Amino acid sequence: MGNGSLPGPISGPGKGRSIDAGTLARTKSPAPGTVGVGSSNRSRVSGVSLGDRIVSFSRQRRGQRFGDGECFTLANRALLNAGAHGASHYGEVTPDADYVWGSPVSLGALQPGDIVQFRDYRFQRTVETSNSDGSGSTATTIQERPHHTAVVEHVDGGGAVTVLEQNSPEGSPVVRTQLFFTAGTTTSGNRMMNTAVEGKFWFYRPQLR
Repeated sequence: MGNGSLPGPISGPGKGRSIDAGTLARTKSPAPGTVGVGSSNRSRVSGVSLGDRIVSFSRQRRGQRFGDGECFTLANRALLNAGAHGASHYGEVTPDADYVWGSPVSLGALQPGDIVQFRDYRFQRTVETSNSDGSGSTATTIQERPHHTAVVEHVDGGGAVTVLEQNSPEGSPVVRTQLFFTAGTTTSGNRMMNTAVEGKFWFYRPQLR
């Protein structure tokens, strides 16, 4: 998979040279449930969209360890505060299930305020830089989300998404992180970027209560 709401393996694992600290978030998770199609997260109340309210709530908590520190708590409270259904609306909250947060959407339809649910997700991104004198450098970033939830802050294009999340790594406060959801190789000037993505992820559009 690389662009959608249906989970599945993305690509084979790569060999990393360095591992980013944001790798070990493990959170409790409710069972998935049937999701109805309702209003989009651009639905407006008092001139402010649902998605904007979710993002604003999450941004305001950057640098804090919010609530009990779980990634679930940040997303769930952001939705409830914005007037959207929380995870319990879509199924019983159990320790090791995959959350459902609203109506499934594809990567191409993703918007700020949407929610990403992860299961055994991993990306490896290698950037090779070549200089005119024949020298060069290689930098590799690896991030993993074994069982995690994050709020979409920006959709950056090219399969890149900036999220707001906490408990990644375990015990960390709310932070901003860029993650990748599309595998492939691109070039820009003297740089070549190779991205490998594997695991499962779901994108959800929160729904107004």
